[in-house]
Amino acid sequence: MKGVILVLLGALTATTAALRVERLREGSAPGYHLLYLPSGRSLRALTVGYEGLAADLIYIWSIQYYSNYQIQDRYDYLDQIYRRVIAELDPHFLDPYLVGSMIMSVEANRDDLALKLLDAGTKNNPREWILPFQAGFLCYNKLRDFACARDYFRRAQAIPGAPAPVRRMYAEMYNRLGDKRTSLKYWAEIHDTADSDYVRQVSWMHVHDLRIEVDLEDLNALVQRHRESLGAPPADLQDLVHAGLLDSVPLDPEGNSYHLSPATGKVTSKSRRLLQGR
Repeated sequence: MKGVILVLLGALTATTAALRVERLREGSAPGYHLLYLPSGRSLRALTVGYEGLAADLIYIWSIQYYSNYQIQDRYDYLDQIYRRVIAELDPHFLDPYLVGSMIMSVEANRDDLALKLLDAGTKNNPREWILPFQAGFLCYNKLRDFACARDYFRRAQAIPGAPAPVRRMYAEMYNRLGDKRTSLKYWAEIHDTADSDYVRQVSWMHVHDLRIEVDLEDLNALVQRHRESLGAPPADLQDLVHAGLLDSVPLDPEGNSYHLSPATGKVTSKSRRLLQGR
């Protein structure tokens, strides 16, 4: 009980100091708003076993602090507050990693700091899939860095308890990177192990479209090989079989034949893509 009182007195003292600091004029030195906030390591020594409570109090304060748009330089100290103070006080407190990274990315446009904070959270909480997932979603949705997103989603989906959407995002990143064959492999696995009609339907649409794209890629490559090795394009796809380049002509997922256009020399499919406008 005595420890709790000490922590609350410390918080009251910090709040009083904060109010005094807030009254300083705009001409004050940069960072004067945070002059009263010790480092995380110092606070751990001062809170005598109540690091979690202190982290809670500073986290609640930080939400109020970053909601005050009159503080012009408030974004200059995001990394200090979240990664070096709150995370050092309570490394297993997840909300500051998630909310802090959102403030860094959405409010301050500092995606580098957001990823650094989420990386720290993942290191401190290796069993929490939500941290690498949020980092992957940032890379995918805002940065459009699909390789970065793929790597984070790979880490997230490997953590026990990660929900099915994480695995689907991982599979889709290969498609966004142009590696349709690998994407097809993972989407097919998702389809074959689906435990609901919804997942089965969604994954089938991806398998359907990717299967067509991979087949077209393979068939067009074989047409080019036929042209190079025999000096003439095939008259139809059966010529690829006759030339020993193909065991049999595949059908698309809807059972339709692929078509070799004599005019363009390209193989096409008449089946529409199920995800065409996404």
